[in-house]
Amino acid sequence: MKKAVLMCTCSFACPSMKDIDFGELSERIRMELPKDYMLLHPRLCEEDAEQMLEDLLKEGVYYVTPACKEEKQKKLLRDGFERAGVQMNSNWKPVSISFKTTDQAFEDIKTALEEV
Repeated sequence: MKKAVLMCTCSFACPSMKDIDFGELSERIRMELPKDYMLLHPRLCEEDAEQMLEDLLKEGVYYVTPACKEEKQKKLLRDGFERAGVQMNSNWKPVSISFKTTDQAFEDIKTALEEV
């Protein structure tokens, strides 16, 4: 199964993400972790992201989404997955990077990719 990292940067403004250097984090993911592709978006929960997810998501890919709290992600990303016709329960792993440092976020993303 292919693996994809779809990271929400929360517009680089969310106080809960203030200790994450998204440039460093994305480069470490790109260089060090096994995945087929990675995408960064400023707000995966907004309408333009839902349209992107509708075009991008497909069965046979496992999506890891580093973003806000996992419960919140489920509500906020549900419509994008539904529009794409992809089941969240078998193709998706949310990773909360809220209130984490760059290193902590990296380790949580690494663990999620290893679990696939």
